[in-house]
Amino acid sequence: MNTTMNNLRETELQLTYDDVVIEETNKCEEKISEIAQQLFQPIEKQESAKDLSFIHIERLEDVPIEILEGAISIYQAAFARSPYFELFSEKDAKSALQEILEKRGDLVFGTLGEQTVSLAGGYKMVDGTYYLNELAVSPHMQRQGFGRATLNQLLEKVEQQHPARMEIRTTAQNVKALALYKSKGFVEEVGLESVSQPRQDGTIAVDLRVYLSNPPLSERERLMKLKRMAIAFPSGNTTAVIFDQFLTMDRKSLNTKIMTSWKEQKSNQPEIEQCCFVTTPKNQETIARVEMFGGEFCGNATRSVIGIMTRGEDYEGKIEVSGVSFPLNFNVKGGIVTLEMPLPKEGRIVEIVEEGTLVHLDGITHFVTESAQKKPREILENLKISNQYDFSSYPAFGVSYFDPDTLRAEFCVWVREVDTIFDETACGSGTCSIGVALAMKEKCSIEQNVIQPSGQIIRTIAIYDREKEQIENSSIAGKVEVLFDGEFEIG
Repeated sequence: MNTTMNNLRETELQLTYDDVVIEETNKCEEKISEIAQQLFQPIEKQESAKDLSFIHIERLEDVPIEILEGAISIYQAAFARSPYFELFSEKDAKSALQEILEKRGDLVFGTLGEQTVSLAGGYKMVDGTYYLNELAVSPHMQRQGFGRATLNQLLEKVEQQHPARMEIRTTAQNVKALALYKSKGFVEEVGLESVSQPRQDGTIAVDLRVYLSNPPLSERERLMKLKRMAIAFPSGNTTAVIFDQFLTMDRKSLNTKIMTSWKEQKSNQPEIEQCCFVTTPKNQETIARVEMFGGEFCGNATRSVIGIMTRGEDYEGKIEVSGVSFPLNFNVKGGIVTLEMPLPKEGRIVEIVEEGTLVHLDGITHFVTESAQKKPREILENLKISNQYDFSSYPAFGVSYFDPDTLRAEFCVWVREVDTIFDETACGSGTCSIGVALAMKEKCSIEQNVIQPSGQIIRTIAIYDREKEQIENSSIAGKVEVLFDGEFEIG
């Protein structure tokens, strides 16, 4: 029997991450199931959760290499399967475990002999809440009580620390995990969170996660904190990217809370100019949907979401955006995020009007002018009062001033839904509109660097069709810097 067990363990070590990852997820599950039946059937009959031994980890450097490698493999394999299908490199998995220890948290490995079969970990947050952020069991050893036993082991350690509350998160589709957590007294919180992660097929996708807490968190308490807010600086135009799924809330009120709280807590940082949600898309070919608080289109907010989801790494794909009826193409290369701009499929893109040019995009219209007689805000406020150009019919309206000699621009934008007017430090749709107006004026394709009020540059590209005498395509490109990413109190 010892020879059989040794052979089994040798065979297991030969089972690498790539052996079970194949292109189609259905085939992947079938392959994993087949291997599990062939490889682990003898163990299943002889060992159970009662036979588990637990190692409490203080430093990964002190863990025997075969145990650590087993834990990393479990982390990768557990999240590679349904309902996650997530791709974690060995480095990613090890970093996730190391992060727990760096936060002075607890990390537990469950073992059978020299074989690692489970892991769990968490840490105490500043507000006294203990966050259980990892629980994984080898796919071949699931449904045998190993997950519950490992969770119990961690909870025993957590209870000794007397946390104000315990909290855990899992995907909304993980019915078994939800049942386990609820059996331990955890209760679902109000509001889901969107989470993005590379998938097994090489794409990036978003799914929704459920938070559970013990003792239960009231709705009022939940709405006082954003689980994840990222603040991006896409060449200026500071953007709050919200992953909490509060789409049905009073967006104007939420917008004010976020902007005010950020100004009070981060007075040394640029003020937030706009807010958007990241949520699941309708089109499965897209990586996510960007939902502006006012339902308008915003190029810089969209580039911000792309930069955050791709982590600035090279990638090509499509994304959905509010105010636009079709997916937009994008690419990230060398840290530069380039986004296709939403030219209308029907109707005029450009109208020559008194003292300027109207440029219509899906979700927003801009008045482009080269006249410096009035500031963009003054022009915008006058247009709003007079309702000139049918101003109030648009979900968003902007005024974009461009100086062709200095290449500097100024922008002011009104959003109907939240009734805000902002002098933008940068504006993607305004920059695009400047490019479109220039291309129509010169009757040729153009590539133009436009210096934003922030002093940074956004590049606009407009492709002009000489035969049709119209703009065929437009895009903007620039860097996206992330100033903040984490939980945030909004009072």
